[in-house]
Amino acid sequence: MVNTNTSIEQISEIAVIIPTFKARNHILDVIDAIGCEVSRIYVVDDCCPDSTGDYVAATCKDKRVCVIRHAENQGVGGAVMTGYKAAIEDGMRILVKVDSDGQMDPALIMDFVSPIKNGEAD
Repeated sequence: MVNTNTSIEQISEIAVIIPTFKARNHILDVIDAIGCEVSRIYVVDDCCPDSTGDYVAATCKDKRVCVIRHAENQGVGGAVMTGYKAAIEDGMRILVKVDSDGQMDPALIMDFVSPIKNGEAD
């Protein structure tokens, strides 16, 4: 998702949004696999019963990570929208959603982002 009011030349900030619910056993591996091209990582704990957000906040040393917690479960769509909103408010220009359970390969992020940065997609 790109803010369409921004010219492609201005796009440089990449953010990853990770909605999480019951993924405590996988989340740190997912975060660790995200490359240095990404400026911010938003972990959205969707009122997770295993407190994945608290676990990430206490354990993860990656300074790019911002943990956001929902007081009530909003489902994956609500968690993604919360992450998008936070990223946009922080000035991020390219937003990529990655699942917290390890089923998506973060090594592919730049394959998706490159066409946007090159002006071939929006």
